Amino acid sequence: MQVSNLLMEGANLMLLGMGSVFVFLTILVLAMSAVAYLVRTIFKDDTRETLSPQLAVPQSGTEGDEIIAVISAAINRYRAK
Repeated sequence: MQVSNLLMEGANLMLLGMGSVFVFLTILVLAMSAVAYLVRTIFKDDTRETLSPQLAVPQSGTEGDEIIAVISAAINRYRAK
């Protein structure tokens, strides 16, 4: 076989392989989008509304001040090494 024939066969094989992978990934993305749409329509629960008030950020400044003090102490101890 000549080199040009081998190159043409290699190019055809490459295009066939890349095309099949592209088609497979496109079908996979479409299928995942369809499943996500179905899950959103079946389970219309909005979890942001059902969060407990305990998870809310505290409004008092004392806890924030304590956290800042702890972080500052840790940074000072690290830098002192």
